[in-house]
Amino acid sequence: MNGPRTYTEWLLLLDRFRSGDDSTIPLMESGYVEWTNVVAERWTRQVADALSARLLVLSKQLQNGLDRARGDYFAISSALVATRRGLIPLRTFAALPCFPEMVRSHLVSELDRWVTETQRSLEGSAIGVRHDQGWLLKTIRDDPLSLVRDDHSSTPTSQAQEGPPSVRRHRVVI
Repeated sequence: MNGPRTYTEWLLLLDRFRSGDDSTIPLMESGYVEWTNVVAERWTRQVADALSARLLVLSKQLQNGLDRARGDYFAISSALVATRRGLIPLRTFAALPCFPEMVRSHLVSELDRWVTETQRSLEGSAIGVRHDQGWLLKTIRDDPLSLVRDDHSSTPTSQAQEGPPSVRRHRVVI
């Protein structure tokens, strides 16, 4: 199938992308945008809204993952890694070569702003936690949202090598 050429074709794909369908990205990559005054503002708003909707869903997923973790550092790390993986298709979308340069730069900067603010907020909340000797902050800093990989093989790293003092990862022989 050819990529979208008309405003209507773009809207159909953007609606699918907004609802979480990443299979639309390859179609959009081969698309074309006829940049006229009539289309430019409406199309750009639709593209920005699709990215915002996906970021809102990602925020909710991160919050749910952190809520379910209940202080388990490995689960917190897993929630951060899942969020980082969720950013991969959004990065691809924001940098689509068929987008005009100013749209691409705006979308990438919005995505970077979300990542920076979310990371800063997580670290700020973790700094206030004093009863864990800094393990929550360490976990969040070990798995930053800004580290976006193109592979899906990344694993939570904050607990892979060591755990909090109360957790033993191997048998101790005396």
